[in-house]
Amino acid sequence: MDTGEPNQPTGPGGLRGPYGPVPDLGGMPCRRRGPGSWRPRRLGCLGQLLFVILVMPAIFILPNPWALHIGGRFTPLEGWQGYGALQASNGGRYVLYLNLRGGFAAYTFSSTYGGTGVPYSLSGTAKLCTESGQTYTFDVQGSVGGWLSTDGAATSVDLVNGPQPLGKYVVALRGAWHGPALYLASRPDDLFTELFTARGAVRPFPTTANAGTAHTTIRYGTEGDFTATCTRLEG
Repeated sequence: MDTGEPNQPTGPGGLRGPYGPVPDLGGMPCRRRGPGSWRPRRLGCLGQLLFVILVMPAIFILPNPWALHIGGRFTPLEGWQGYGALQASNGGRYVLYLNLRGGFAAYTFSSTYGGTGVPYSLSGTAKLCTESGQTYTFDVQGSVGGWLSTDGAATSVDLVNGPQPLGKYVVALRGAWHGPALYLASRPDDLFTELFTARGAVRPFPTTANAGTAHTTIRYGTEGDFTATCTRLEG
């Protein structure tokens, strides 16, 4: 008997319409989902590709877009290198080289090359050469206070993980970008002159009796330029 209620199932794969049973056509399964059975559609290959092309770069770039234009240069890989003479208040003369990674690259570099994994906006490596011919290598961790541009942005550069006994301490430098140049200086309590003698030897431990300051201006240049400048400093 027709109950007057269409679309009631009559058995596996069958439905009843107003004029009788609806045949189950092969290759055209009719499925009904009950309440709560909705499933989100997968993105598919094209959707995933669009996500990678459009969304992922935004996630990596938008927090620190300055990393694409460090020191007035186009830096699509979010990296920059430079060097400069460093003068200490105790008479010491040095050359400092920085190989920096900015933005998302800073976090990747820090995590991969022995850093803490903390998402610093600035990371990389540094080298400091002295009049005595010694060169010390450090890791760098720090930050840039700008957003669209590094110009005028307050910047911190901490030299960490140096060779012993330097590895126990953090040599802190603070400053700002002025166009293509990065000006950095240490404060009396930032350990530079407490750790390094005027000739560049490393004291076994810092003392406040040797407190002083140091300052430098870093401009773009390669590690080869740094090495050549160090050779002249030794002479």
